[in-house]
Amino acid sequence: MTQAEPAATAAMSRDQEQREFLSKYWNYLMEGDMENFASLVGENCVVHYPGNHFLSGDHVGRKAILELYSKLYMLGIQQGTFIGELHDAVTSDDHACALVKYRIVLGPNIELPGEAIGVFHIENGQMVEYWLLERDQKMINDVVKISGKASLAGGSKRQMALGALKQPAPLARTVRRVIRNKRGTNKKML
Repeated sequence: MTQAEPAATAAMSRDQEQREFLSKYWNYLMEGDMENFASLVGENCVVHYPGNHFLSGDHVGRKAILELYSKLYMLGIQQGTFIGELHDAVTSDDHACALVKYRIVLGPNIELPGEAIGVFHIENGQMVEYWLLERDQKMINDVVKISGKASLAGGSKRQMALGALKQPAPLARTVRRVIRNKRGTNKKML
């Protein structure tokens, strides 16, 4: 065995650890398994959640992060309005990056595709810091502004429609995105 072989083996096992973390993170989140998800979040973890809406900002500590992820689960995954896949991953000794592809389902035959990159700082099998980078953050902002709070509150379709009408600019941009997507011309970000 050469000196390079133990280093390669250690790096390989770290890569495997990081990928295993990402797999658990994704599966627990998609299943809404917040109990097991909590075991992946460091006590003093910081999540930098992007955007310009009521969920945006820095969420500090396990409790705050579990609240955020519970809301995200209720808004999209539980309702079937967020359908995603962990597309690929890149790792280093301290970080793991996940490329996520998803669809936001706005109604029957009305979907918007999206992509995001999550950057995780991982120590001892737990995330201690996380940054989310959306390909089209404005799309996310608009969708959350249109129906986010009403949806979280268990609002009816009527309440969510009234909420959307109170947000004319985000609603107009979302309609344009849907039209471009149906035409196959949704290449640009608004």
